[in-house]
Amino acid sequence: MPSAEKVLYVRTLIGHQQARAAKGGNDRLFTAAPEEYVKRIDAAYAQGDQRTADAIFEDLGVRR
Repeated sequence: MPSAEKVLYVRTLIGHQQARAAKGGNDRLFTAAPEEYVKRIDAAYAQGDQRTADAIFEDLGVRR
């Protein structure tokens, strides 16, 4: 997937997390730039992680 599409996908994941937080249902903060999350997800895949990108993304948030 092209880099621009990865960034767009991560932006949608961040938006989803922000909506969950607004409703009081999120215990993690996602404050890094979308590009940083793309790098971390790509690194996880390079290390053999086979979970979906959104599952990896969930683990990247900082606990409140």
